[in-house]
Amino acid sequence: MPTKLLLFILLCPFVSFSQDIEVRGKIVDQQNLPIAYANVVLKNSEDSKILHGAVSNDDGHFVIKSVSPATYTLEISFIGFTTYETTLELTKVFDLHTITLQESAENLDAVNLVVKQPTFKKQSDRIVFNIEQTSLTEGSVMDVLKSTPGVLIMNDEISVKNNTNIIYLINDKRVYLSGEDLQILLSGTNATYVQEVEVITNPPAKFDAEGAAVINIKMSKNLITGYNGSLYANYTQGIHPRFKVGMNHFYKTDKLNIFANYSYGEREINLYDESTVNFIENNAIVGEWSSIGNRDTKSKSHNANANIDYTFNDANVLSFSANVNVTPYWKRHGLMETEAIDSSFVSVNDIDDSKTNIAANLDYVHTSESGQTLSVNLHHTNYDYDRYQDINSDYFDVNHVISRQNEFNSVSNQKTKIYSGQLDYSMTLNTDVALDFGVKFSAIDSDSDVAQFYSTKDRFINDEINSGVFNYNEENYAAYVNSSKYWDNWSISVGLRGEFTDVEGLATGSIDKGNSFDYFKLFPTFNVSHDFNESHSLGLSYGKRIARPTYASLNPFKYYYNDFAYLQGNPSLQPTISHLTTLSYTLKGTYTFEVYYRYEIDPINELVFQNNNSNRLIYLPTNLDKSIDYGFDFMTYKPITAFWSVYFINSIFHETAYFNAEQSGGITETNETWAMYTNVMNFFSFLEDRSLNGEISLLYLSPMINGSSNVSSRTQVDLGVKKSFNNGKWVVSLKASDIFRTTDFTLKNQYLNQDNSYYSRFDNQWIRFGLRYNFGNTKLKTNEKEAKELNERNRLNNEGADH
Repeated sequence: MPTKLLLFILLCPFVSFSQDIEVRGKIVDQQNLPIAYANVVLKNSEDSKILHGAVSNDDGHFVIKSVSPATYTLEISFIGFTTYETTLELTKVFDLHTITLQESAENLDAVNLVVKQPTFKKQSDRIVFNIEQTSLTEGSVMDVLKSTPGVLIMNDEISVKNNTNIIYLINDKRVYLSGEDLQILLSGTNATYVQEVEVITNPPAKFDAEGAAVINIKMSKNLITGYNGSLYANYTQGIHPRFKVGMNHFYKTDKLNIFANYSYGEREINLYDESTVNFIENNAIVGEWSSIGNRDTKSKSHNANANIDYTFNDANVLSFSANVNVTPYWKRHGLMETEAIDSSFVSVNDIDDSKTNIAANLDYVHTSESGQTLSVNLHHTNYDYDRYQDINSDYFDVNHVISRQNEFNSVSNQKTKIYSGQLDYSMTLNTDVALDFGVKFSAIDSDSDVAQFYSTKDRFINDEINSGVFNYNEENYAAYVNSSKYWDNWSISVGLRGEFTDVEGLATGSIDKGNSFDYFKLFPTFNVSHDFNESHSLGLSYGKRIARPTYASLNPFKYYYNDFAYLQGNPSLQPTISHLTTLSYTLKGTYTFEVYYRYEIDPINELVFQNNNSNRLIYLPTNLDKSIDYGFDFMTYKPITAFWSVYFINSIFHETAYFNAEQSGGITETNETWAMYTNVMNFFSFLEDRSLNGEISLLYLSPMINGSSNVSSRTQVDLGVKKSFNNGKWVVSLKASDIFRTTDFTLKNQYLNQDNSYYSRFDNQWIRFGLRYNFGNTKLKTNEKEAKELNERNRLNNEGADH
């Protein structure tokens, strides 16, 4: 922004009070997305001298106040867009309504592909982390999330504000996946064209009420007329090797925009763990089991996605997007050795999975001349998952002589279909009030079955006790309204969403159990912020959310780890209701301080129970009574020098979980602690053309709790470097993760008659080499905004897939 314009904007509030005409409007791009920080100026129509000016806010709105009656030239500009000009004859308050800027493709010669540093922006309800053309784009989407402010990832578990109930969007479209399926998608999707990540801690009413937070991954849109693309490959060496290869293709004309991507990956991941269980009777230890487990998981997966946008005219856009994930090969070999007081046993657990996930979206957006927008989305997901499992155990006596053998296997299948339709309408009232409302319907039909067989001397016999069918059906009807107003230095947003849910779950076979219910809930949201001046701003937000149980967590049939340990679903699970209130203060637009308070009713957590009579370990998804946590967060993203910038976050919080001790007489127990985590990320740009970039990150987690468990502290240090050659045609990257191997942790359950602990070492220490080649028409600038999406899915958490 020119210095004179900046000074004029700062001095604008002090001009004569007799000038009371206002000019206002909203600036959007061709996809009707708001453009923030666009320059808006009023010029003298005769000599083009700048007389008044403003900058659009986060929602694209601007207001120019205290303007004298006259004829002016209005000019709106933003990098990557054609400058908008018009003549205004002002005699009274003038509302321009919505102004759409046209994307431009200007020649930027060789420097257009130079790598930049990430940028960070804190808004009242979200964090926006822009990584376009930074070194972070050379990894996977999962790698990007690990570096995103406000997102905490340890051992592939993602949390926001100490909560793992998160809804994922790609280009504002929901991804209906969770558990290992979500990890496969995020790890298998290359981040080359990721523009920014939004971490929405208080989602507006437009978003589904499910989840404690929303992570929205926005992809860059190709603005280059013609064809371009890239080929990429990376090799990772951890305990075992992994690799991925892929390609991206873009094609654009005036009306047609096509994106296609395909990737193939093979990987082998190791997990080593040690566990100890002390069996208790009459407050005394009567037995002890010590186990060592080692399992390797090999997989081969294909991922393809495509997006087609067709612009009929400035008012109508039709889009189709699809995502296909096929994992024909997924094998896990687990070996567990268990020592008891006077005996031992060795279990071999072999699993063979295959899965196919296909999702498609059809979108239509109509924008009227006055800026009102009507959008329609139709979605379908088809998910098919098959598993074969075989467990073979050898038992030894005190002299280490085989005393007996036991073998059983199971065959299971899950088929899920998801349908949804959504209609949204946006309009502006009274020049400065935005009104959004819409409706959504979704239907989920999930059928799963398991057949288990135990071995006799000469054949396998059907185990009817552990065999059966589980059918789950859910319908959700939703409607919402949201209103926002911006004036002076204030902004306020109020929304209300209503959702009616009808659920029917039925298990047949040995476990003839059903769980059918319906409920209607209202979910209010509220955001207000005030800028006292350029250095001080204050914000307050409140939101009510819901977290529904996954299909697998409701499935009552058992998934075995060995003869004496299994995971079992709980068809009696109830949804979690949470309330989150946050007060934030931002200093000089750089330093943000937050205090928050969250209260959850019936939070869902997987608890570990030991049955001291049968010597069994049961992993059971359970509704806790309630949980309360509150804390203080500090975050900043600050350039230190021209080549070095730092992101820092520190969170100090208190957690309390109230749970029912099912194996201890049903007593309500309390687990609480103070905890902290710190994340520091350093980004560097070297050389005159900034073609050499790097990052160093440090993550520390203090001891904390997880339901009934106490978790030890962990630390992770990562290094990364990226170099571009030949004007950005070639890009080479190198990254090292967990270089000191300090992410191992211990989890303990010690209360009443429960005494068990687990040490886990994940395959987090690795080094990765990546190479990318860009081809085609890349001489023109590629700006941003979204490219209409890939998929929709969630809660397809396979039985035990993430255990």
